[in-house]
Amino acid sequence: MSKKCPLQEAAIPPEDAQPAPIGFREIRFAIPTGTPTVSQSPKGPFGLLLCDWPYTMSQTGVRGRAFPSDNFREIFLETLKGQGYDVAGDPGRFFDEEEDEMRANYAIGGEITDIKMDTCKRSNVWGIEQGQKGEAMVEVKWTVFDLLHRRSAYKTTTRGYGELRTPNYEGTALLFEDALAAAISNLGADKQFYDLIFRGIEPDVKPITADDLYEDPVTKFDPNEEVGVAPLSLMDQPAKDKISELVKMAVMVEAGGGHGSGFFITDQGHIMTNAHVVGNATRVRVVTSGKQDKLIAEVLRIDRKRDVALLKLEELPADLKIKPQPIRTDKAEVGEDVYAIGVPGLKRLQDTVTRGIVSAHRRDLKAKHDLIQADVGIHSGSSGCPLLDNNGNIIGMAVAGYASDSGSLAGLNLFIPISDALDALDISFTKPVR
Repeated sequence: MSKKCPLQEAAIPPEDAQPAPIGFREIRFAIPTGTPTVSQSPKGPFGLLLCDWPYTMSQTGVRGRAFPSDNFREIFLETLKGQGYDVAGDPGRFFDEEEDEMRANYAIGGEITDIKMDTCKRSNVWGIEQGQKGEAMVEVKWTVFDLLHRRSAYKTTTRGYGELRTPNYEGTALLFEDALAAAISNLGADKQFYDLIFRGIEPDVKPITADDLYEDPVTKFDPNEEVGVAPLSLMDQPAKDKISELVKMAVMVEAGGGHGSGFFITDQGHIMTNAHVVGNATRVRVVTSGKQDKLIAEVLRIDRKRDVALLKLEELPADLKIKPQPIRTDKAEVGEDVYAIGVPGLKRLQDTVTRGIVSAHRRDLKAKHDLIQADVGIHSGSSGCPLLDNNGNIIGMAVAGYASDSGSLAGLNLFIPISDALDALDISFTKPVR
């Protein structure tokens, strides 16, 4: 085996570069059955004496197996971070790795389409095995997926070479990992990949001039901008008669690989959801009711203690009709009928409407927060959805539910009073006319 895939020289990012966050998904093996992959042979002029018999092909083909292991993730993270990339989902973060992964704008997965590994199994003069040495080549077909626009953004193939000159009991694994790290390094050195992540230039798009690079700020909006909610008159007609209109206020919020719910509070594209829905993301994908529009929103403000976040759509389509609903800030009575509109569990269940009653008012003594308990049905994915009174006025936002070791306990769900959510996000509000 010869060094046919040397390390490519990676570009040196500017000091003020702010690359889009990327996340590692998994590595799959896609090597056809029968393809020679791992062999054992004599190495060097004294190989016949130093390398153990048999000299043969020991493995052919590897298909179907996927390895999203922490070991591969660490190799990916350390290699690309060393080249200046912003890699989300650091496995070294024991407690908030998932939240960190949610800020990724691009997800990267790889298919290993070829492996060529030639090893020498060594034993000492007393016949005690010392391990393997050798060399390896790995070919990886990469797919870069745009999480915000939900489409493949770039595909390329890189190779990596690894060599182990000293026998090691884990020689085969070390050779593979070295070759994989080299293939990842060559991905980072790929010009079109670099331009996509650092400059936002998609493949086959004419590059912008160097003078224009990095002029645009990372965020489009001022996080301290004044946001106010119109004091709309409270509705006094039953919500069940206008459900088709009420669902239009609700949206699905997608960050990283997960999703939650949210709702419009202004006609300028401001959306409220939970902090845990957006995680550490700075930009998220928003899908409007009926999956009519798939838009990008910036995370404008966030209060993790109260678990609330304020988003703002980067662009408002001319045909997007936003109709915020009135906000009711007085305390709902126990026994009142309430509705929730969210995306429980599966994305295809967007616009799910459930009905229940206010069960109780609770107080989180540790956090000193008020909560509304209701038996209206919500599940994972409904986090951030609006809680409406019997007339369709907004009174709260879903945040959590009680659970046991066997799973969720139906009907025991908690909501943040809407006035608390507005206060936590510094959103001005004038009491509406009744």
